Amino acid sequence: MYLIKTDHQLELMKEAGRIVALVHKKLKKMIGPGIILSELDKYAEKLILEEGGIPTFKGFDEFPNSICASVNSAMVHGIPTNYKIKNGDIISIDVGVTKNGWNADAAFTMAIGIISKKTQKLLDVTKKALDSAIEFSKPGITVGELGKHIEKFATDAGFVVARNYVGHGIGKKMHEKPHIPNYGFLGGMILKENMCIAIEPMFIDGEDKLFTDPLDGWTVRTKHGGMTTHYEHTIVVKKNGGEILTKI
Repeated sequence: MYLIKTDHQLELMKEAGRIVALVHKKLKKMIGPGIILSELDKYAEKLILEEGGIPTFKGFDEFPNSICASVNSAMVHGIPTNYKIKNGDIISIDVGVTKNGWNADAAFTMAIGIISKKTQKLLDVTKKALDSAIEFSKPGITVGELGKHIEKFATDAGFVVARNYVGHGIGKKMHEKPHIPNYGFLGGMILKENMCIAIEPMFIDGEDKLFTDPLDGWTVRTKHGGMTTHYEHTIVVKKNGGEILTKI
């Protein structure tokens, strides 16, 4: 768990978050039919380094790339391969940046061309869950209550959450306590003012049955081939709700 203690620390966190948001902004403009996932990875790494940051993911537990690029039934930890994006795909991009010893982490999912109404609903509901969870993140709320708040968006819309993949505390390390599950339970750590956390709803169209692709040892996919989404922001908990750190 990391509690921001000074304005200077907050500014350092915001600087790491600014770079994450900048990478998101640039990649969203690049992504389209024919773009190769590995090209996105190379561009993101170059941009992060130019901005004075370090790609947090690269080398973390031996992860080989600077971003995660997960397409369609791949939910998280997708390896940026030579796959060419095509119309009808959805792609989730996860970016982590370290700068001056501080970390920020955020993800988005976007559609390429025309997708089904149900898949568009999946994207919209997951994004709404993240936005609402950020507003809900106030001192005194338990992580179990936060998880329940997120999960309700999924269940009300006919989707399910990924129970084995969670958000996390963040600060001097990318992964700190507490875990921030996307499902409800009794108790759990109580959120405190100035606590930094990464909230990341991951919703699935279908069953919460996942596997790690044996071909690369990283990409997490649905067993039934159902579409998945992943949205994330790094925030600091404040009295009136979370303040997003991963934005321009």
